[in-house]
Amino acid sequence: MTAPTYRTDYPGQCRTHVIDGMSLIFHRPSGATHFLDSPVPEMLQLLAEAPDGAAGLTCRLCVNLGLAEDEEARAVVEARLAELIAIGLVQAG
Repeated sequence: MTAPTYRTDYPGQCRTHVIDGMSLIFHRPSGATHFLDSPVPEMLQLLAEAPDGAAGLTCRLCVNLGLAEDEEARAVVEARLAELIAIGLVQAG
């Protein structure tokens, strides 16, 4: 079984404003507004640049943020991906 690849329609279908270091994102297709903190906006930006699996996204995110790539980082990315799928900002497939 191959790991899923994740993709997003961010930023094309979103309107974004940064407020006090957090990102307020209005997702046009769903009509929902989300208030997101790091590393979620960074994850969306990386997926907008190139769809990726959880392992690849973890690697890219850690490089981008200057963090160590380890199991904890992978767990955080996987948890945030599940949340982003649930709210419609990321799709698997």
